[in-house]
Amino acid sequence: MKPPQPITGELVLVGGGHAQVALLKSLAMKPVEGLRTTLISRDINTPYSGMLPGYVEGVWQESDIHIDLARLAAMAGACMIHAPVTGIDADTSMVSMVGRPPMRFDVLSLNIGGEPDLAAIAGAVDHCIPVKPISRFRERLAALTADGHPERIAVIGGGAAGCELALALSKRWQTATGKRPPIGIFGRAARLVPELPPRAARLLHESLTRAGCSIHCGHAVTRIEAGRLHLDNDDSHEFDACFLVSAVAPPAWLRDTGLALDDAGFIAVTRTLQSPSHAHIFAAGDVATITDDPRPKAGVYAVRAGPVLADNIRRFVAGRRPAVWKPQKQALAILGTADGRGLGIRGRHASRSRGWWWLKTWIDRRWMARYTDLKMPPPPAPARLRGVNPVVGATASGSDPAFEAMRCLGCGAKTGHETLSAAMREAVEIAVGFGADPRLMPPDGLNEDSAVLPVPDGGELVQSIDVISEIVTDPFQLGRIAAIHAMSDIYAANGVPVWGMAAVTLGMARADLQQSQLAHLMAGGLVALSEAGAQLVGGHTGESDALTIGYAVTGWREAPPNIPSPDEDPVLILTKPLGTGVIMAAHMQIAARGEWVAEATTMMATGNAAAAAILAPHRPPMTDVTGFGLARHAMNLAERCGMAGATIDLESLPLLRGAQSLLAAGHRSSLHDQNRGSVRLSAGAAPSPLADILFDPQTSGGLLAAVPAATAAEIEAALQSAGHARARVGRLTDSPGITLES
Repeated sequence: MKPPQPITGELVLVGGGHAQVALLKSLAMKPVEGLRTTLISRDINTPYSGMLPGYVEGVWQESDIHIDLARLAAMAGACMIHAPVTGIDADTSMVSMVGRPPMRFDVLSLNIGGEPDLAAIAGAVDHCIPVKPISRFRERLAALTADGHPERIAVIGGGAAGCELALALSKRWQTATGKRPPIGIFGRAARLVPELPPRAARLLHESLTRAGCSIHCGHAVTRIEAGRLHLDNDDSHEFDACFLVSAVAPPAWLRDTGLALDDAGFIAVTRTLQSPSHAHIFAAGDVATITDDPRPKAGVYAVRAGPVLADNIRRFVAGRRPAVWKPQKQALAILGTADGRGLGIRGRHASRSRGWWWLKTWIDRRWMARYTDLKMPPPPAPARLRGVNPVVGATASGSDPAFEAMRCLGCGAKTGHETLSAAMREAVEIAVGFGADPRLMPPDGLNEDSAVLPVPDGGELVQSIDVISEIVTDPFQLGRIAAIHAMSDIYAANGVPVWGMAAVTLGMARADLQQSQLAHLMAGGLVALSEAGAQLVGGHTGESDALTIGYAVTGWREAPPNIPSPDEDPVLILTKPLGTGVIMAAHMQIAARGEWVAEATTMMATGNAAAAAILAPHRPPMTDVTGFGLARHAMNLAERCGMAGATIDLESLPLLRGAQSLLAAGHRSSLHDQNRGSVRLSAGAAPSPLADILFDPQTSGGLLAAVPAATAAEIEAALQSAGHARARVGRLTDSPGITLES
């Protein structure tokens, strides 16, 4: 039997720019065995800058111009961490992030673009809308036009991007209001688009003049105040909205990375896209400058750097000499003029026609399709032993997850002593740095599989155990979710968690990579345990083909729950939205939007302590909604209360964004059918597509409580004021099974 390939190298990608998406697609098409890839990005959706003017004009929708990084990373088998990067230490090979512990790398690739140089003009921070970052620009543009369209517009920047934006804004205003606004374009150079040939400048000047724009070149904007900008020749101009499309500046934190930088502060790279000071660090796009062959910071060069970046990283990790890239001197540029035509420029040639606009839209759509039309065929279903396995549909084994092509990951040999000890020391240091209580950290040198614990003088002990697989690829978040998921059973038993023991199975990897992953997993768990007032007191680690992490949790409660009687008309209260099962199942098939996955992850990483505290004074019988789905958990609760079934109001169910549309599209968790088969639906229940959410297995779901109708409104109001979703979802009844209301 061929042993699985251990992880022997760590590639970290910072940013999801145009070159980086090409690298991810390359890794998806041809993985590098033994290389683990992690994408760290501030954004889930990365925009294609070449289509931004068309979006502003109204040609493209938001979904047309964005690449879903979560889907692309999943297709490439890459881990994804959704967090802004705040620094890099090139000498120690560490990346720092917001809300996550620092991460080590063997090879690093940066493609984060630049930032608007707001410091260059006094008052720009308070009175301008910068075009970059594009995600923030879209939000501010939408807010600006939500209550009307300001009349006088100023665009600071006389380059190609500024001219395209001015034309696009003019068209957008005309479409919305029926007239073109007065737009002033301000550039410090003697003429428009000094980077383009004179004929291109003349043609753009004609288009802008025809659109009612006034052009002010040769003088820099020196100061901006509310409604007025000032030039260096003492002229001033009034505006109602001001857009900044000037040159980008490098992120300030680059100065402290130890990397070689150019005179402007961007990362210096050679023609192989490697740092001359640190050969294991690559960079492309606006954040990088090829020092001996510089090119304009334009999207076209970032796009063309993508294949070179992918090839050279493959060469580097294989120990081969990287290839030298010589970007072409004359790249074809096509600018939209917002009138159904485009301006084509190559070298000194420039012309305007409808054909150029058609070609631009064709090129843009074709490029985007490479990274948005993602399909991952499912692996073949396990072969049946026909002599002992019934044919599909003949018996209940037709829905057996063992025969699914892909199993879902949710509820679903020992690590070396030195690795474990070092990882735990690192995890404790990280957790305390994130605010965990030092008094709740595990004993120093924790390496035992057992713990001796004091017994409380009164009340009752409550114990539970839960293990999950790698449902998310961010190890810190996964560790946090695993601890929260395990502690939910304690809250559901009307208790509070006190101690936890961890069980972690790691994939085979190089010792330092394994240690780092374990440290991040345990740090996430320690932070979650500390927030709940619980202490880690022991655990066990091991190796296998796949990563799993779980916790055995011991808690304490004062007394058993108060079981409501049928006469009290028990109402069902749910504290978290539903849908993690179908969203994560669809994500495995590259079918869920990244923003849906991010929201589901955030929900799973949110604990039940606050909701439990609100419910605690009433001591209701509860369960946490996890692998069996809402319907089966409601039935379990009914049985505990001596009742026969439950009525569920489908319209009241809180759902995660995307869950309903994914169910409607036919996506299901591999446990869905078994959950459906374990519950009797009332014969009179009207069929509803939404009913499928009742059988969706949840990971780290909410609490489901049965409370007397007389106290339900009070509890629901308290939960909603604390930020929980709509809480009342049904009631317990004496009618057998689940009855649906809608």
